[in-house]
Order: sequence, then C-alpha cells, then structure tokens
Amino acid sequence: MLKRSLLLTLLAIFSACFAPSIWAAETTVTTSYTAITAFGPVNTLQQNVPEGEKVIISADGQNAYRVKTIKVTDEAHLIRLMGAATENELTDLQKGLLETYRFARQAEFDSLKTRIPGQSKTIDLNLVDITGYTDTSRYTKITDDFWPQNSRTYRRSSDGFELHSEIRISGTDCLGYGSDTARSMQSTFAHEFGHALDKTFTEANAYGHDGAHYVNEKIEPKASFAEGFANFIKMLFFPEEEKEFRDSLKTVKIERPQGGYDEYPIASVQISGEGFLDIEAINALIFTRLAADLPDGQKLVLDSFEKHNQQENRMSRFLQNFIKDYPQHATVVAQTLDRETFGRLSDADVRLILGNNPDVQKYLAARSSPNVTPPAPQPEEKYQVITHKNGTIYKWKDAQGNWQFTDQPPPAGVEYTTRGSTATPGKASPVKIENPDTDPFIIGY
Repeated sequence: MLKRSLLLTLLAIFSACFAPSIWAAETTVTTSYTAITAFGPVNTLQQNVPEGEKVIISADGQNAYRVKTIKVTDEAHLIRLMGAATENELTDLQKGLLETYRFARQAEFDSLKTRIPGQSKTIDLNLVDITGYTDTSRYTKITDDFWPQNSRTYRRSSDGFELHSEIRISGTDCLGYGSDTARSMQSTFAHEFGHALDKTFTEANAYGHDGAHYVNEKIEPKASFAEGFANFIKMLFFPEEEKEFRDSLKTVKIERPQGGYDEYPIASVQISGEGFLDIEAINALIFTRLAADLPDGQKLVLDSFEKHNQQENRMSRFLQNFIKDYPQHATVVAQTLDRETFGRLSDADVRLILGNNPDVQKYLAARSSPNVTPPAPQPEEKYQVITHKNGTIYKWKDAQGNWQFTDQPPPAGVEYTTRGSTATPGKASPVKIENPDTDPFIIGY
C-alpha cells in the first residue's frame, strides 16, 4: 500500500510539472457572428459608435463599416442572428454560413485539431454576414474588406508559445455561385484551417506585387509550400477538387514585378528544376497523392509534417524528411515527384530535392534505362504568352455520376450549374505578433 501511495504521489508531481510539455493542450474552438450595421464615410461612422459595435475602415480609405459581433451558442441562435425563423428563409450566403458552422464541427476535424502547434491554442470561426452589401458597384471593396482569411496571433509563453487563429468566412470569394455557395465556403474553411496547422514563415513579398496567389502561380518556395499544404487539407474533405487543381496546371502564371501576369504553358522553359515546387497546386498534388497512394498514407504525411513542422518549411525539406522517416517509401516519393512535375526534372534535380537515398538512386537508374519509357519530349522553343481570360465554369455530372468542372457546356440534355472562373486568387492573411520587439517567432502567409 505504501509503495502504491508513493507511486501515485510521484505521478501527480510528474503530471503537474511536466505534463504541459508532453501532452498537447486541447484546441478551444468558438464561433462568432458579425453583421454589418452601417456603411458610409469614415468620419461619419466614427462618430457616436453604438455600444458593442466597432468601425472597420474600407480598403478604399474613404468609407467604413459599422459591425456588431456576437458569440454563437448553437444553430438555432445563428439562424436567429441572421434574421430568420428557419434556415429556409436564409439567402445563399447565409446558408453558406450555416453550413460552414456545421461543417467545422465534423468529427474529422477533431484529430486535426490535436496537430495544431503550440501549448495553448484557440480558434474563433468568425462568420461575417455581408447580406445587403454584395453590390460591388456600390460597395466596391467589399470583397477585399471581408475576404476569407486565417488571421493569427502568436504569443510567447513560459513553456513554448500560444496560438490564436481567427478564421473569417464571408462568402466574398464565391459571389454568384448560387447553390454551390455553401460547398465553396466549406472548402474555404478547410483551407484556412489547414493554415492553422502550419508554422511556415513565408518570405517577404512572397505573393508578389498584388499580395494574391493563384493555385498555378509561381510564388516563393515557403509560401507555395504553405498554400499547397492548406490545399491538401482541403482536398482531404473535398477530393473531387484534385481534378480542378490538375486542370489549372495546363498553364503557369508568373507575376510581373510591376503587377499583372503573364501566363505560359506548364511545359515552357519559364519553369525548370526546383522551380516547379514554387507552384502551390503541384505541392498540393504531391501531398495528396502520397496520402492516397501509400498504405495509411494520410497518417504518414500528417505525422511527418507535424514532426518536422518549422518556420523554414518547403517541399524539398518535407520530402527529404519524409524519406528519412519512411525509407521504405522512397521509390513512391520519387515516382510521385516525377509525375507531378511532368517528368521535367533532371536526375540532378531529383537528387537535389530528395537527397541521395539508395532507392532514389535505383529509381533514377531505371528512369534512364532504355527499358523504361521516358517522359514525352518537350519543345524547347520559347512560348508565346497566353492572355488569361476569366470565363464561366460549368459544373455537371457525367454518366458515371462523377462531378465535372469544365469551361465548356456539358453534352446536350445534361443538367448543369455555372459559376465564375476557378482562377479566383487567394490572398495573404495577416499575422499579429504579441511582443514584436522581443518575440522573433513570426509566421505568416
């Protein structure tokens, strides 16, 4: 009995002293609802602000919004906050907010929440209702002012750091999507949630002159990794989007230093070597295929990512660490990298990205063998710049029941819905540092 009592005492002391550094703290998740109560000149709205409201200045610098934010208690409460008695009375955007609220509470997110870095972490899902303010001819900066994002605050603590993510979902990225609005907003939430898992410290000016990023745009290495990983998390919930990502890679967008884009065929000489990994769609597809093609691949990818998660994340570093963690899968990694970069990497490029693993070397030897069909030769002449045109995307089901997303209407007699071009860019999210003078721990994308 004495030994048992002593053991219990020692366990209690151990738990009190060391548990925070061994067992990860749970993630606290809350939801808030934000309604726009007024819009007008900044000077006018800043006067006599009602209690419980605040003023948000528009990106145009002249106008502002008054908004009121309320903590959501449950579904019924959220519906009432949106001014409806039942969900049938909601607008498409409001239905999207409700469905995102439901989606964020799926059990599939629970295991991901345990992977969020930090000793203390919280997430506030902020649902912004822009109903009545979707007329972009009148509210010219509404999409910029309430663009979906993961705004994060990092704070040093005695045993590590604390993380707070505020994920804002508004639907400004899917105006005009009709019945597809809710699904698109859920997809956006999954992407932003993916950012909460990632410690990557993106480069200065990582997204170029406009601060935006397309899935097929060449950006900076760490930024493309962060966005690729977030898109991978999104595709865990929406695997059908893999086709959209592959379709986007028919071309690559390169931003001019002064702003604006040139667009080239992916096989052009504009991209070579490790530069292929500067495209977030390619990184997303590498993550996705490793997770899908390897036994228990999703867990392997997430475990390796979490183990090596750091500020200097980039795809080459991830793949080398992945091979060290699971050397038995080195050949599949090499195959995946080769396939998702269109067979355009030289042997030297592959070695640079993956390291000198023996199985990688065997793969490269076989790759160069006459018995192996080499990648189709690519023309080396310079390509004409392709003028990018935003168009209509048609969503329909084929004869096998699979969703298709095309820039041309489906065969006659097939029902379809339309939406704007999938070329809608993402935008960098802000990061707040609690103690900027003393805390070098900064992460942003």
